[in-house]
Amino acid sequence: MNDVAKVLGIFGSPRRGGNTDLLLKETLKGAAAEGARAEEIRLCDFRITPCRECLSCFNDGACVIPDDMQGIYPRLLKADIVILASPIFFYGITGWAKAMVDRSQALWARKYKLHDPALETEHKRKGFFVSVGGTKGQRMFEGAVLTVRYFFDAFNTEYSGDLLFRGVDACGDILKNPDALSQASSAGRKLVSDLRMNKVRPVP
Repeated sequence: MNDVAKVLGIFGSPRRGGNTDLLLKETLKGAAAEGARAEEIRLCDFRITPCRECLSCFNDGACVIPDDMQGIYPRLLKADIVILASPIFFYGITGWAKAMVDRSQALWARKYKLHDPALETEHKRKGFFVSVGGTKGQRMFEGAVLTVRYFFDAFNTEYSGDLLFRGVDACGDILKNPDALSQASSAGRKLVSDLRMNKVRPVP
């Protein structure tokens, strides 16, 4: 068995170098410091068509849309830890991130319609959500967290925690919080150390 944890960071914001980007990078650095192999993908660089609800995936678990999502499916399934980072847009995740989530209907079909053991009972991944929002509303993250929980569930991934920061809007605002980046780094380390403690086994 390969005991090196594979971590996939998914950047759902169109703004490079912004608050969510800084937090994701620190989380991945923390994971790498614990010996994980970390990879990042930026959804704004991918062409992901929204789900058509054609239900073709109910037949064989495969999505019929020939776009860049086809290259993301295997990355999700090969990862031991998936970290989704998205700022809040209208009390939800960004359109880029939501398109990916909706297209995960194919993985949901494999798990719940076709009962693929690889998605239903076998390897269980760890999932983590990183987000910032410009206001300080107490319910600001509720919709996004619920969406991310069900996204993770579609490919047998446990929602293992999150980092959520309110009142972060302008580019670089997160740096005004002296503990934010260290919290992100610590979260990355903890995800990998928990994996190593056999709470979740790395993918062979």
